[in-house]
Order: sequence, then C-alpha cells, then structure tokens
Amino acid sequence: MSPAKLPNFSGGVLAGGEGRRFGGLDKGWLEHAGRPFIEITLDHLRPLASELRISANRHLDRYAALGLPVLSDRLGAGPLAGLLRLLETATTDWLLSLPCDALALPESLPERLFARQRATQADIVVLEDDDGVHPTVSLTRCALAPDLEQFLLSSERHSVKDWQSRHRTVRLRSDGVLANVNDPLALNRYAQTLACGSPAHG
Repeated sequence: MSPAKLPNFSGGVLAGGEGRRFGGLDKGWLEHAGRPFIEITLDHLRPLASELRISANRHLDRYAALGLPVLSDRLGAGPLAGLLRLLETATTDWLLSLPCDALALPESLPERLFARQRATQADIVVLEDDDGVHPTVSLTRCALAPDLEQFLLSSERHSVKDWQSRHRTVRLRSDGVLANVNDPLALNRYAQTLACGSPAHG
C-alpha cells in the first residue's frame, strides 16, 4: 500500500510517563544524536498522518512550542490514559500511536499496519519484534474510545494489553529489535548499535 493510498489517520505520541528509570526526567526531552526523543519519534509520523497530537502531563509549554496540540490525561495515569485522550480527540477513524522513546521503527510502518488491519479486519494492530510485543506502537480504531473510558473507570488494573485483549487485536511482526529506550542502559546500547551500523527491521 503506497502512502498516497493510505486512509486518513491521526498520529499521536505518548509522552506522559514519569521517567522513573531516568531519575524522573521527562523522557521526551532526553536527547539522542543531539535531538530530543520527541522530535525523532514525531518524524516517524510526518508527513503521512492527517493530524498529529502529543499526550503529555508536564512541560506542556515546551511541547506546545513544537506547534502541535498537547493533551493531558483526563482519567487516571499511565499510557492508557494518554491513549484515551488521543483517541477521543482524533478527527479520523484510526490512530497510530507511538511512545516517545520509539527511536527506530520498521520502514513503512503505517502502510504495513494498515495492510495487516485490512487483511484481518482487526480493531487494533500492535507491533511485535524480536524483543516482544509493543502495545503502545499500535493502530487503533478511534471508535473504541468510549470502551476505553469505561475500562479505565471500572478496572483497577490499567494494562494496555488487558484492554486490547477485549477487542480484535492482531500483531504485525517485524524482525530486529525496536529501540524502545526504557532506561539509560538501553539508550547506551542503541547508540552503540548505530555506531556499528543501523539496526535492521524486516
């Protein structure tokens, strides 16, 4: 599926985490190769997304300076609360969400996610690589926002995977390891990998 034939979709970056493994630093503003994580992640969605939004709970003015709408959590905390805000404010039928530390992603990710959705008629498509499943790297039907709100209000366990399991969720398999930088050690490993050659994704 070529970019020109992609359905309209909303792009959203989840940058509302507490950054506990980075000593409480706002992960979106950590830098790799002289650029903030948030800018690197947004590059994966430009220019294919019909609209872009950022889910964040601090440094709102700094995120807003990127020229995009910034949404704070309305219910609860964690990535599901941010995902809800992105889904309920989207003006398209689909949301492609990414965590702000997704520094390296498979090529043509939107095209491949939509091809997988079209082949399976799934409500949600999540990325799986050699490191496992990444539930926040996902294509989600925006009509699921009311169900997600109900889930957040009624469930004590706000697990992304638990909510996704309520719906027709399939995986998009990609070889290699997604650079999901959860701690300083992971960032150092990623930098070393790039120094030896770009990580491969199939």
